[in-house]
Amino acid sequence: MSKNNAALYDPNILISAGIDPKTGLPIRMDSSLSCIQKADIKKQLRIVDEQDAVNRFTWYNLPEGLNGKLMERILYYKGQAMFFALKDKFYFLPYTLDGTIDVYGRFLGVSPLPFNGTANDGKPDKPWIQGLTFNPVYEVELPEDYFNLSFAELEEKISKSCVLLKDYTEQYSQTNIARQILNDPVLDIMAECFPFMRTALINSTGVQGMRVNTENEAASVYAANNAITKAALEGRSKIPVVGNVDFQDLSGGNVAKAEEFLLAMQSLDNYRLSLYGLDNGGLFQKKSHILEAEQEMNTGNVGLVMRDSLQCRQDFCDIVNSIWGLDIWCEPSEVVLGMDMTGDGVAGDNESNQHEFKQQEATENDE
Repeated sequence: MSKNNAALYDPNILISAGIDPKTGLPIRMDSSLSCIQKADIKKQLRIVDEQDAVNRFTWYNLPEGLNGKLMERILYYKGQAMFFALKDKFYFLPYTLDGTIDVYGRFLGVSPLPFNGTANDGKPDKPWIQGLTFNPVYEVELPEDYFNLSFAELEEKISKSCVLLKDYTEQYSQTNIARQILNDPVLDIMAECFPFMRTALINSTGVQGMRVNTENEAASVYAANNAITKAALEGRSKIPVVGNVDFQDLSGGNVAKAEEFLLAMQSLDNYRLSLYGLDNGGLFQKKSHILEAEQEMNTGNVGLVMRDSLQCRQDFCDIVNSIWGLDIWCEPSEVVLGMDMTGDGVAGDNESNQHEFKQQEATENDE
């Protein structure tokens, strides 16, 4: 009986070692990887997109074990998550419906899911702990809501409570589509701009066909036409054409200039930023001077987009604070606002002074 040598390996280990997982050869020896690849550009754009999403807001006074970057990262990849306490420790995890819904379609029972991990049975997308269910709270809890409860009832109510946080206002469904999924098509188009630009620079007339000496010329030309886009994305200026066909241009003589690809990518990036409510140059950027009024019309009211996400987070903070007596809060990042909110002389976020800033703000409000 022959030995079964089948095995699965993490391709990132090979890439880190400088080995191409597809060919098994050193990456620098593979000429195909020397070109600007769409997939490589998209990896870089994904990192930038996540950084923009994660660093839009600054969180204050979060309990031990949680930080703003972790919470925003969960929202970026999942779209929503739940805040709850278990054995005197607070968690912020994705969730699934585990119960009924009310007349507004809101979940009345949810169960936490592991984030980027596994449940006890080793299967992803399964409840973190079987039978662990919490009751979402959708409004700020007032002290009088607890007056008629015994200590045991109060403890039970709080221990079974949780607060849901959505990255943005949900649509008809009660679950949001994660930003990572929403922005992926935009990143995909942006990633094409650099390879297309490089191809235009290599060959101002676009992709050309090369004559090869075999039959089926017509079919070969059709096949070559289908391969043009792939060749352009890979930065290749020539593709093989099967048949006695002269060396010819298959893409037409009107090839866009390199700057046109950069302008297209810039417009796409501005559109991506507008989805987060971040300042941008607008969907269409004129090459000449643009008036301030034109700029405002071009960019649209991105403030409402930012306000929507901020309001979701601040409402979440108010409900959490009313249940557990915490003092968490969320504000736009100082980098986004372009101003110094903490009074440290720097328009940038400093983790060490976030707690002090919030405490000082609370004191001033009391006065």
